[in-house]
Amino acid sequence: MGEIYFPSCNFTKASPEAAKRLRAYLKEKMPVAGCCRIDSTSYPAGNTALYFCQACRETLEAKPENQLILENLFVWLDRQEDYPWPDYKGLTVNIQDCWRDREHPEIFQGVRSVLQKLNVRAVELTENRERSFYCGNLHFQPEKPENIALLKRWPDTPLYRLPEDIQKQLMAEQVEKYTCPLTVAYCNRCTAGILLGGGRGVHLMELATGCFAG
Repeated sequence: MGEIYFPSCNFTKASPEAAKRLRAYLKEKMPVAGCCRIDSTSYPAGNTALYFCQACRETLEAKPENQLILENLFVWLDRQEDYPWPDYKGLTVNIQDCWRDREHPEIFQGVRSVLQKLNVRAVELTENRERSFYCGNLHFQPEKPENIALLKRWPDTPLYRLPEDIQKQLMAEQVEKYTCPLTVAYCNRCTAGILLGGGRGVHLMELATGCFAG
């Protein structure tokens, strides 16, 4: 059985050069699928769908007719002996885990192993791994009384539908927890939320493809 790479449309829009480099590496090894939402290709049962976007995973999980085995791309890349890992020479970063991965401990471990291969030192947050409650403007649990009160004024409203200034205020609370000048995330929404909150954030795939200039 083989693998099929499902690229992230949101990551491609945000980081086109990194997406191009990743595709160039993977297309030499496996088929590259179209957008997970509209790809109607019938892949053989038992093949592995490689993804690194949490939304892609959720979409693929909702299509059991595919009978694909899902695996996070960072976990897979961590095993590849020929992958050309860039060297960031001891760069120290905070690592922001994603709330949507709370039931996927293999991703937490794979991400940290990839950071080691990149020669990046990860500084953990208190709310790390399965304890994370953060996924940008998709999921956040404020602790500041003023932000808790703010959300009570918008009951049953998704965070991403709130006015942008309110989203910024909430995301800024998360950014205040970071102790390093740079925070690495491996989720599109997490990365966007860090930037929205005024933090300096980068997606791990930007690092892994050598597209981060420092």
